[in-house]
Amino acid sequence: MFSRLVNDLMQDPLLYTGFDSCPDRILFDCGYMFGLSLRDVQRISSVFVSHTHFDHFMGFDHLLRLSIEMDKTVELYGPPGFIGQVAGKLSGYSWNLCSDLALDFLVVEIDPPFVRRALMRASEAYSVREMGGDDFSFEIKRGDGYAVSVAVMDHIIPSLAFSIREDDLLKVNTGALSSLGLRPGPWVGVLKRDLESGTVTGDMVLPSGESVPRASVAGDLFFLRHGKKTSYIVDTVYSERTLESACRLADGSDELYCECSFLSEDADKAAATHHLTAMQAGMIAREAGVKRLFPVHLSKRYNGRIRDLLRECSSIFPDVCIPSK
Repeated sequence: MFSRLVNDLMQDPLLYTGFDSCPDRILFDCGYMFGLSLRDVQRISSVFVSHTHFDHFMGFDHLLRLSIEMDKTVELYGPPGFIGQVAGKLSGYSWNLCSDLALDFLVVEIDPPFVRRALMRASEAYSVREMGGDDFSFEIKRGDGYAVSVAVMDHIIPSLAFSIREDDLLKVNTGALSSLGLRPGPWVGVLKRDLESGTVTGDMVLPSGESVPRASVAGDLFFLRHGKKTSYIVDTVYSERTLESACRLADGSDELYCECSFLSEDADKAAATHHLTAMQAGMIAREAGVKRLFPVHLSKRYNGRIRDLLRECSSIFPDVCIPSK
């Protein structure tokens, strides 16, 4: 799994995530997104929107424009009122000539203790077709080899934070394969499935003529690759409640992308606008036991003072990194 920040530290926070094991591409927040190529945008399968302030949602029109001629369903996840807000975006256009379009949206509105779903289809002029709902669950999406979880933060309005984690995978030790004199083939997949299901029985004959237990070969041949976990937290006030929610969400993350909007010298402004200071972001990273912290969404008031924000952050949590684009 890879993740990259689309924009500069003081611009709209967008995190683009993809996988080696499946074609899904995921976007966290949907603000200014011209840093993504046409191919990047057209590969997006799901968008997770923290909240619908302009700098987190204005890019929806860009996504729509570049994807409109595709035959696909894009999943959109967002906070309370999100279904109506997406419908409002789409109803701002005339769709009388859309009979040959096939870009649909499945919109998921996260409003604990419930989750509502609606389908908006091009062939139906993007009218809202309610799809019912479910009880809220910490894990909001299960994909092909990964899962996305959500927590509700406090930005005066609800603001969603997300984490994405790859499943652990059994990988083949090619060195062990060679040392046993074995060649790749369908039998490797069969042995892997048996190992995963706990049904590795019987013996197998090596090229040397030696008969050995299949379980022994499996033990030599496979190793467990632990899935990577990345968390994304922006636009929230710092409080006991939000710290608890953030730590549960980001617990043990390999990467935490977290807003560092203010310096502690402006903590009163951070509290008034329900944002985090750099020090508070460092405290979340430390308490959540993450490996690396990537500061994002820095206030433009600190133009020329990025080092001060990073220094304050690293005074609490030492493993602070500059996100690469």
